[in-house]
Amino acid sequence: LPASIRVAAVANFPAGDLDAAATLAEVAAIKASGGDEVDVVLPYRALMDGQAAECASFLQQVRQASRPLALKVIIESGVLASPEQIAQATRLALAAGADFVKTSTGKTPISATLDAATVMLHEIAAYGAPAAGFKASGGIRTVEQAKLYLDLATANLGAQALTPSRMRFGASGLLDDIEAV
Repeated sequence: LPASIRVAAVANFPAGDLDAAATLAEVAAIKASGGDEVDVVLPYRALMDGQAAECASFLQQVRQASRPLALKVIIESGVLASPEQIAQATRLALAAGADFVKTSTGKTPISATLDAATVMLHEIAAYGAPAAGFKASGGIRTVEQAKLYLDLATANLGAQALTPSRMRFGASGLLDDIEAV
């Protein structure tokens, strides 16, 4: 592959279980296979059950094991029960050193939403340096929908954040509309 094409692979996907040993083995396999980025699912059910410390430890282990690869933490924002849980999940990802915080696996009934994105982008902005990116993923099917997320990112992070190193989309459902437009 050309160097400009980055290879991303998933760990703890899509279940998001609190199983560090299995997830770390997946991360090791991604590194051994030459991956550039790891997308890991935060153990969102454990977080909803009050196991924030365990989730933080899990993410810190994944961050350490995944270095020097980019780490995107999927918080499954459509399943989390409240804006407070979305904010907490985002803060846990940022504190662990995530390079990106991602809305969803796209495998749940509710994926990316503008409300969840607003909370996540606010937390990213409040966290400060190092500046993490935001990835809207799951259910974004049109350029018009994508523009709403770009506008939110601009409002929260500034226009300088609209680069591939700070703003991305899960584009599998969006690509057809991009090509049509």
